[in-house]
Amino acid sequence: MRLALLPVLLLACAEPPLAPPTLRRACGLRVEISLPGAPLRVGLSGDFNGFDAAQTPLAEIAPGRWGISLPQLQGRALYRVEVDGRPYLDPAQPLEARVDGEAYTLAYLEDCQRPSFTLAAQTPGPDRLEVILQLRRAEGGAGLDRASVKATVEARAMRVEIVEDHAWVYLEGLPRGKHALRVEAADAAGRAAEPFEAPFWIEPQPFRWADAIIYQVFLDRFAREAPFTSVERGGSPGLRYGGDLRGALAQLEAGYFEQLGVNVLWISPLNLNPEGLWAGVEGGPPRYESYHAYWPISPRDPDPRFGAEADIEALVAAAHARGIRVLMDIVLNHVHEQHPYVKAHPTWFSQEYCQCGSAACPWFSHIEVCWFTDYLPDVIWDQVETLETQIDDAMYWVERYDLDGLRVDAVPMMPRFVTRALTAALHRRREGLATRHFLLGETFTGPEEYAQLRWYLGPDGLDGQFDFPLMWATRAAFAWESAPLWTLADRWAESAEAWAGSGGVMGVFVGNHDVTRFISEADGQVDGTRQQAWEMSITAPTDPVAYDKLVLAQAFALTVPGAPVLYYGDEYGQPGANDPDNRRLMRFDAERTPIERRTAARISRIGRLRACLPALRRGAWRLLRAEAERLLYLRDLGDAAPAVVILNRDDETPILLKLPDDLALDDLTDALSGQTITRRGGAWAPLSLPPRAPAILLPTGHPCLGDPR
Repeated sequence: MRLALLPVLLLACAEPPLAPPTLRRACGLRVEISLPGAPLRVGLSGDFNGFDAAQTPLAEIAPGRWGISLPQLQGRALYRVEVDGRPYLDPAQPLEARVDGEAYTLAYLEDCQRPSFTLAAQTPGPDRLEVILQLRRAEGGAGLDRASVKATVEARAMRVEIVEDHAWVYLEGLPRGKHALRVEAADAAGRAAEPFEAPFWIEPQPFRWADAIIYQVFLDRFAREAPFTSVERGGSPGLRYGGDLRGALAQLEAGYFEQLGVNVLWISPLNLNPEGLWAGVEGGPPRYESYHAYWPISPRDPDPRFGAEADIEALVAAAHARGIRVLMDIVLNHVHEQHPYVKAHPTWFSQEYCQCGSAACPWFSHIEVCWFTDYLPDVIWDQVETLETQIDDAMYWVERYDLDGLRVDAVPMMPRFVTRALTAALHRRREGLATRHFLLGETFTGPEEYAQLRWYLGPDGLDGQFDFPLMWATRAAFAWESAPLWTLADRWAESAEAWAGSGGVMGVFVGNHDVTRFISEADGQVDGTRQQAWEMSITAPTDPVAYDKLVLAQAFALTVPGAPVLYYGDEYGQPGANDPDNRRLMRFDAERTPIERRTAARISRIGRLRACLPALRRGAWRLLRAEAERLLYLRDLGDAAPAVVILNRDDETPILLKLPDDLALDDLTDALSGQTITRRGGAWAPLSLPPRAPAILLPTGHPCLGDPR
């Protein structure tokens, strides 16, 4: 989600420079399309003409090129080109919607009768932000009224300087964290401009989503204000345990996430969910409560079992004050049968129950219409009202609670135009100051399904997806040790090629709430198949090898490009079989075994290294050596502070480094063990690593070799 900005203006002095020319607006709807042959009838069918293409014919403006301009249109427009009765969507527009099941282009046209502001340029600093906003005059209207301009941040007036139609806004004297700018003004004719409202950050360095370390907070199982009792800890894995927002806030304020290097929280859904017990997809007696919150019964009400509105506000505000972004899990694909939309709008949902994955409803052919269970009606998207309502509900959570994005559940179970509509809404409503919000999609795939993941990415689509192919390869390489490490390098290269050009920042992870726990696979207690958690007794491993495997896997996820995602408990080796056993109660320091505490300390150290060293977040990835038992690669940003990552699986022979000649390095120190190696006469001294150990080598003396927090 990137804004197309006007040419950047430099803000290098106290006095604003001369203003650029007046901005010309593109008003109304302009459609052009190339058509083969010699069509007889070319018209535009839309909600502005009763969907009658005969009323709005297109003209041939060049050989084979047809077009029309409708400058009077504003607001939402649904339309398509019809050529001798055959429909075509507008190739220049990325959005679409359905009207009675038929596809139409969806466009949102600005109101050119009212002036508005757009971002022309901005210059960030460590404790301030300077912004140039440019007035977009009303059609035929006057310029900016200097005296009318008022800029505020949380009701506090900001300094503004005016040059013709441009307002230089100086956002300074603000505490670090997230804020919201509001600018009100009028033109010289007294016509009020549309208020400009947009969030922004005051922080030491501009944030990119490639800088993210995301922590998945599964609220019911993470923490709560009152400690969990031993009886509760021994309860059924399908029942609600009572984790809440105040418990998560307490851990945030205690610095738990910062200790891991985490700067993004992904919070499980907050919508109100049903009471009672419900049957699972495996059949049998009802034994699940809605502890996970993926069964919404209200579009906008928070579930009081997690906390009140004030608790959401407190968690988000506390995170922002620490420079931590917050994503919320959003469910668009389905609702629970108690949801008010089911009764009020029955045509918004599939009318026949067909369970996903059954013989009658295979995933590959019915993924957009099947139901998870008979009490979770699947949304169909045959009406634009369905789409706009669902998107408005999602945007409500972002705007009401100042969220920084969303994790989008069950992406492939919806047509692609749904996530594109959500992307466009974030563009229009939250990114006026180019503060990029993040849409992270969940498309559960097998090891080879790159195309399905890529389909939803791009400048008009999701910002990232979970890299499931890489997750499966990581498990094969480290948990199961069933594949040589060079296959992990191959899989990484395939992933990078698959996402190239999409702009996507992929979620790199070793586990989540839908797969068995990594540590239990590494210990050989589960094999990753759909074994039923109810029938298994999974214990915490005692063999240190399983924990070493986990550290290796997390070292890989935390040192390759992308946005690493930590599933709660995977920082210390939480055991578990399949859902719901993989969602056990979180345990903190005193509740962990000595080996779990040591594992958490090792993984936390790697997370803080990534947070400290720019090369580990933004640097180019370069393979140095790929062997059966070792993988060596370089992360280099060209700032003389690269990182050499070594993943040693089961080889005790000394490691002889060979680094690119363009790296002017003579001494390297392992940030994890403290070993230092030197280069003399063009050769590096050997480095020894024990089996199943990582190393992250930095230039000796680099500040990140301390203990960055």
